[in-house]
Amino acid sequence: METGDSILPIRIERSGFCALCVEIDTTLCSYETGAPGAIPDIYLGKKSELIARSSRCQSCRAFVSCVEEECAVQSEILTQAFDGDFGFSAHFIDSNPVLGISFGPPPSEPTHPGKTRQLMNRFGTIWLFSADQDILEGSTSWLTGTPRLFDPRRCDPSIIRQWLQHCQCNHGDRCLRPASWLVTSEIRRNFIDVNLECIVTPAEVVPFVALSYVWGKVETLQALLSNIEELKRPGSLSASGSQDVPRTIRDAMKLCALTCQRYLWVDRVCIVQDDYATKQQHLQAMAETYAKAEFTIVAADGSDANHGLSGFGQGIGERQKHLVPFPSKPLIRGSKWTLGNSISSDNTVWSSRAWTFQEHVFSRRLVYIDKFVNWICASARWSEALAPPLNASPPGTAELDTQLPGDKIFVIDWPSLKKYAGMVEQYNLRQLTYESDAANAFMGLMTQMCEGFPAGFFGGVPEFYFTICLLWQPKNRLRPRFREPSASFLPTWSWLGWSGPLDLQMWTCNTDTELPSASDEVTISPLVEWFKAPGRQSNSRIDDSYIVVRKHFLEKSAPPPPGWEKHDGDHSSGHRSYYTYHAREHMGYTRKFRYPLPPTQRYRDINAVESSSLYLYASVRKAFFVFGAPEDASRRPAQLSDNDAYDVVELPLYTTSSMWAGSIRVHASAREPIPIGHRCEVICIAKGSLPLTGDMSHKTPAPPAVHLNHLFTLCTERKELIGETHFDFYFVLWIRWDGDIVRRNALGVIWDRIWEQALPEEVDIKLG
Repeated sequence: METGDSILPIRIERSGFCALCVEIDTTLCSYETGAPGAIPDIYLGKKSELIARSSRCQSCRAFVSCVEEECAVQSEILTQAFDGDFGFSAHFIDSNPVLGISFGPPPSEPTHPGKTRQLMNRFGTIWLFSADQDILEGSTSWLTGTPRLFDPRRCDPSIIRQWLQHCQCNHGDRCLRPASWLVTSEIRRNFIDVNLECIVTPAEVVPFVALSYVWGKVETLQALLSNIEELKRPGSLSASGSQDVPRTIRDAMKLCALTCQRYLWVDRVCIVQDDYATKQQHLQAMAETYAKAEFTIVAADGSDANHGLSGFGQGIGERQKHLVPFPSKPLIRGSKWTLGNSISSDNTVWSSRAWTFQEHVFSRRLVYIDKFVNWICASARWSEALAPPLNASPPGTAELDTQLPGDKIFVIDWPSLKKYAGMVEQYNLRQLTYESDAANAFMGLMTQMCEGFPAGFFGGVPEFYFTICLLWQPKNRLRPRFREPSASFLPTWSWLGWSGPLDLQMWTCNTDTELPSASDEVTISPLVEWFKAPGRQSNSRIDDSYIVVRKHFLEKSAPPPPGWEKHDGDHSSGHRSYYTYHAREHMGYTRKFRYPLPPTQRYRDINAVESSSLYLYASVRKAFFVFGAPEDASRRPAQLSDNDAYDVVELPLYTTSSMWAGSIRVHASAREPIPIGHRCEVICIAKGSLPLTGDMSHKTPAPPAVHLNHLFTLCTERKELIGETHFDFYFVLWIRWDGDIVRRNALGVIWDRIWEQALPEEVDIKLG
């Protein structure tokens, strides 16, 4: 028998544990007491051996269960690897986490376990924490605090009360600010009174909690004109009442009662669903509702309204898996919360739904429930499985805080296109039951951001940066929403008309406002004046005014407006002069700008998203080119597994006389042929200029890149640009005609020297 195949001798030393797990327990005690000579590693055997011991050993059973769950959420390669008979090993650490259970290919020399650490964690490691040690402050991998032995049956409600009290007393404007500038409405809200167990409509302003959850496809209770009076009868929502209350709502009522919060707002029950006029008012006031809630309960681990809340009667088995038993004491398995992962990396149903995105953004504080009960606000992130450091600190200090940037997203209250791009990218990856809701599920966000973005939004695009925002690109798997009959009104020119991953490089690095400059920054100049209505009256003109602001300060050297201060350049600004804003904190006192931006606007009644068709009207120049063959034929798979999947491919563009003209990123389904050799009709919408790296006059063109992630990769490597210091070009849209309406197909670039040779002609268009 090979050494690697030897079966380790098993002897049950204590009831419920094998000899190896007893040895782990003993070694852990040695590490805690600082005993010299403690071994660093123990080889536990192959998966099949742990499974054989699982009926007699609680620890081995827990190890296998943990790895099975880990593989279920990891890549397909890891899931397939788990089907093989790989090895397990225990690795001891002299700080918290105290133990790592690694799994990987079985070592050839199990008698020398100390040499196997690097090999064994090839597939992954399960980290286990002790409740008797603090996690060292300043750790880059774990949240600071003391792991807490939680009750798998229920969450301790006093923890939530402590979190709320600390946030209210210590965080100040950091967690109150999102509500301070929001537009208020006069609507009266219904709430669930958890004491009376019915719907009430308080005459005065009351503190309340909101619920964010996934409705799912199950039939659930909803308020209707026909039953609202019955829902207002005391006791109607009790367990013995007349209504079948979904489990998630009932558990949320229980959470509120245990945390001394009397009023709960739930959209489906508190908004009368068939009172359409009132319902629309509540939808428009959604930002205010969530922002004014004391906190929002997020039912993240539920797929429908009947799932319930973990820690409040549900999810006991899943919570139990995070307590790994040993003879002396259980250890706590690291979760995404103790491991410091962001909720943006969540794979829950809740985080995949489009409607829940704005609920997250609007809420000041989240009680985020996914197996564990967790807290997220602008200043801190806490978990019931981890007690933050609670030193004897005087009132008003914030030693409880654990700040993890990026966890909590808030409405943008100044014209930051980079922040808006991040918001759009996250939203567009989420799913809608009805694609026609794409605008409605984002409408509340845009309505509130009208205060920060001058002139508001049209079709999901901020008018202040309108031309730049037409320069988005598709990534693989982006699908057109507007091909759904119910969503045909969504525009092809806006990101709202598409679902899936977007390439927003032109948004994030080319606003020409913040310093330092992006390494791949492009100078963009609008060429087209867009209008929202035929006739092109001045009151329907798109207010694409960032270029006006830029010219006013950069070319005319205008004095800084009130609240702004101009500074001489330094190293961090690339030795360019810059501006800072001091009138309000919302833009950040230290952020450096090339020129002043318009301040927060007085709220105007801007219709951020219209429900009717969204057309653009303009006079543009159009020309014709020819699609060339892709320079890297491997860029597009020969066959996608899903016939409805969409793929992108970079194609060169040529003149009708076969001169190279530019490139375009074509986006088509697997069932559509690549239009090589076909005529391409384009319209010109903006001018661009890109500095070329190094001296192109002596460079040999590089071979085509395997992964073309940048819009200009194909162009800047062309032999035609040898000797050029800049690539000056036009942004063009490939269009198709549908009657008198023009549809966007793709975005490309045409070298400016070639554009005029193509004999462009002026044409009036209606872009839809």
